[in-house]
Amino acid sequence: MDAISLLARKLADQVRKWDDIVVVSHYDADGITSAAILVSALRGIGKDVRFINVKQLYSDQVAEIRDMGSAFIFSDLGIGQISVLLDQMRAPFIVLDHHEIPPGREYPYLLHPHIFGIDGSRELSGAGVSYLFARELSGRKDLAALAVVGAVGDVQLVDNALVGYNRNILRDAIESGKIFVYRDLALYGRVSRPLPYMFVYSTDPILPGLTANEAAVYDFLDAAGVSYRDENGALLSYVDLSESDKRKLFTALSMYLLSRGWNSQRLQSLLGEVYELTDEDIHSPLRDVREYATLLNACGRHGRPEVGVHVAMGDRGKYYDEAIALLHRHRAALRKGVDYVVNNGLIQLESIQYFHAYDVIPASVVGIVAGMVYSSGIASFRKPIVGMAYEDEEHVKVSARATSRLVLAGVDLSKAMRVAAERVGGEAGGHKPAAGARIPRGVEEEFLRQLDRVVSSQLGAT
Repeated sequence: MDAISLLARKLADQVRKWDDIVVVSHYDADGITSAAILVSALRGIGKDVRFINVKQLYSDQVAEIRDMGSAFIFSDLGIGQISVLLDQMRAPFIVLDHHEIPPGREYPYLLHPHIFGIDGSRELSGAGVSYLFARELSGRKDLAALAVVGAVGDVQLVDNALVGYNRNILRDAIESGKIFVYRDLALYGRVSRPLPYMFVYSTDPILPGLTANEAAVYDFLDAAGVSYRDENGALLSYVDLSESDKRKLFTALSMYLLSRGWNSQRLQSLLGEVYELTDEDIHSPLRDVREYATLLNACGRHGRPEVGVHVAMGDRGKYYDEAIALLHRHRAALRKGVDYVVNNGLIQLESIQYFHAYDVIPASVVGIVAGMVYSSGIASFRKPIVGMAYEDEEHVKVSARATSRLVLAGVDLSKAMRVAAERVGGEAGGHKPAAGARIPRGVEEEFLRQLDRVVSSQLGAT
């Protein structure tokens, strides 16, 4: 048994003594799968457990939740607020997190990859940490599939594949029979969207001349000689194609994109490991792990994370129907957000680039929009991208993303966002390549100035 699993076992032994447990988790796909894993494992050993998903564990929220139960598990959050938790919590608690550990007070009941030299930004997600704990608590390896969903939802794919400790968890998921893996075209929508619309609605990446151009997509497919309708005339999905048509499609797409300025390395980025859940229908958005994670994100980002937790725990019926409705709403919000940035552009500072969406883009999706814009080629990869939107009448949500190359060059967005936010009376947390903050309205320009200064310093700019 490795060291992180050994600590997970010790924490599990502690939690077995508890009851009336509240799981507090983040509201994104990683947090939702974390909660589903923990609730399933705890209920499986007979524990009375409830759950709550929050946008962020700000100090004012700790006071609201601390009397909800007799013991607490904080998953996919908590490490950034450990001092607040130690000061305000009255009940015993453990923290299962993977975000950057800020300087300050230590806590013995913490399971965190960084303690063991594991990169929590790309090698082990919050759901992965929760799974390691749950596996020692209940012995259930079948929960590893949800940890894979959480890792993919947390953007932990590296060259379209899971790496590091995530591969250990992937192996558990495969051995449990819940996931199978193969290499294929890895565009979003390959399972649940009709083939033409996989291209029309592709925003990660944006396909020049095809994205948002339905007529051009049909012309492209016809020229490629791909049979995209069944014998009744209904549109097929990518997963319905024969292997021969899949090869023809990729060859045609490669030639098309090369003519539009793509190089061979960028073409290879379209291929990757595909993770599918064996228990789900072939055309369900729950079949493909990427689409599953997006559905869960839709639930959380649009105010219904509990729906996502129920779906992840296997509840269907009304929960699944509502999740699908939220997914459609989510897709529309993302398209609107990307269109806003494309039409209004990015503002360039010395070491960062940013957009402020005000109330046009929901604060809950501004980080996803920033990531989509970044990966699409619209933004420069030479600077981190920062997205901002109004969260409420008093606050602005800020999300920042950086490439792995920028991180290697010295960028640490977790630290930079925390420093800049604290200087304007805000709070922040996250990872080196991706971090978020909440700041007061009216201080955006000063925050950006401070953030630009810190990132410039990290990059050694003068």
